[in-house]
Amino acid sequence: SDENRKAEKGDRILVLKWPLAIGSDLLGPARWDVVVFKDPSDGKTNFIKRLVGFPGEVLQIIDGDVYTVPLEDLSEHALSELDQLRHEKYELREGIRSGRLRAVPAEVLSELDEKLKITRKTPAAQESLWFTVYDHDHAPRTLDAGQPRWLAGAGDESGWDASTRWVRFADRGLASDYIELVGKQARATSSYNIHRGRAPVVSDLRVRFVLAPAGRDGACRVQLEKLGRTFEAQINMDGTVRLSERRDGSLPDGFVMAERKLPPFEVGKLVAISVENIDYRLALRVGGEEVLTSSDDPDSQAYYGANLKRLRGGRAESPAPPRIYGDDGDFELTHLVVERDSYYYHATNHRALSLPWAPRGGWASAESPMLLRGHEFFMLGDNTAASKDSRLWDLAAAHLRARGEAFQLGTVPRDQLIGKAFFVYWPSGHRLSWLPSLGSWHWPIVPDVGRMRWIR
Repeated sequence: SDENRKAEKGDRILVLKWPLAIGSDLLGPARWDVVVFKDPSDGKTNFIKRLVGFPGEVLQIIDGDVYTVPLEDLSEHALSELDQLRHEKYELREGIRSGRLRAVPAEVLSELDEKLKITRKTPAAQESLWFTVYDHDHAPRTLDAGQPRWLAGAGDESGWDASTRWVRFADRGLASDYIELVGKQARATSSYNIHRGRAPVVSDLRVRFVLAPAGRDGACRVQLEKLGRTFEAQINMDGTVRLSERRDGSLPDGFVMAERKLPPFEVGKLVAISVENIDYRLALRVGGEEVLTSSDDPDSQAYYGANLKRLRGGRAESPAPPRIYGDDGDFELTHLVVERDSYYYHATNHRALSLPWAPRGGWASAESPMLLRGHEFFMLGDNTAASKDSRLWDLAAAHLRARGEAFQLGTVPRDQLIGKAFFVYWPSGHRLSWLPSLGSWHWPIVPDVGRMRWIR
C-alpha cells in the first residue's frame, strides 16, 4: 500500500562528542551549529536543534531575527534588573510566588535597543536555512486567479515573457519594464507542522537565477525591499555590477553602496546570479562567487536601535514583492527561485505551554530578554514557526529542578550537551509490505540513501 511505502521518521546521525568530553571550548559547538542534548523536560530523550545563544550574553528574538549583546556591555542597572527577572521566573516556576512575571523596565529595553546587534548565521548554516517561496521551474500548470506567478508591470507592452521556465526579456524601449512576484507572499510558515494563525511576512529574501545574455548591451536589475528601504542589484552585460539604494524612485550616484567591473558576460554563456538582502546585509553573487556586498555592518547602531524600538511594538510592515527589471538589450533567465530566510516566530498568544505567567511569544521574545549565565545555552529548531524549542519549554526534569536557581527554564545547561551532529548516515527508512510481518507492521529497513548528507 502507499502507507507501507512511506519513509519512517527518525534519521540516524553521527555526533561528535569528544570535544565536550574533554571540555574543549575551542573544538566544541559554535553558534548556529546543530547540536544534540538532553531534553530538559525529562533528562533522557536526545534532542537535536541549533545552538544560537551562548553563556555570558543577553538574547532576544525580534522580527524573526536573533539579537545578542555581551553581558559586559550592559550597565549594572540593566544586569541587576534582568537577573531579578530571572529570579522571579524561578520563584514562579517553583510556586514560591504567584501572579505574573514582571514586565521588563522601559529603560532596560531602551538600553538593549542601543546595544543589541543582529547575530548572523554562518554561510553553511544560512544555506540550510533558506526556505523556498516560489520556484519558477515548478510553476502552476494553469494560472487561475490568485495563483503565484511572475507578472509584467507593463502588461502587454512589456518585453518580458514569463510564460515558460525560460523567462525572456526583449527590450521594447519602456522606461520601467519589470516583472514582480504576485500571488505568493514570503510568510513565516513551513510545509509541515504549520500552526494556526496568520504568520508575518518575511523581508529577508534571496532571488537567484541563471542568466543567459543575448548581447553585450543592456542590464538586469533585481529589487528587494526591507523596512521601508528599497535596494537594487544591477548586472550590466558589459560586466559592471552595482549595489544601490533607491529613494523616491530615483537612483543617483550618491546612493551607490558598492560597484565593481567584472569581465563582460559572454553571449549565450550561462552564469549563476544570486541577490540577497539578509540581516541588514546586501550581497551579489556571480558564478557562485560573492562579488559585491554592503559592509558587514551597513547601518549605524542608531539605525538598529530605531528599528528595534519600532519592531518591539508589533510586526514590521509587509515589503513590496521582489522585482526584476530589464534595461535595453535582450537576455533570458532560467531556474528562477525566490527564497526567504528562517524567521523565528510564535504568535504573541503563544506562551511556554503550561505556564500562564510566561511572557507572550515565549522566552527571549521581543518583550522578554533572556539572560544567559556562564553555563546556559539557548536552542532553536529549524521548524521556525512551530518548534517547541527554548522559546516554549515549560517543564524541568527532577534532576534539573534539584539544582534550584542554577537551572533556568528555556536553557540547556552545559553538562546536558552531548555533542555536535555532523552526518546523517542512515536516513529514515521505507517499509516493505512483502516481508514477513506481525499484523500490519513492517520493518522500515530500506534507507533513503539519497538523503545521506552532512548536517549544516
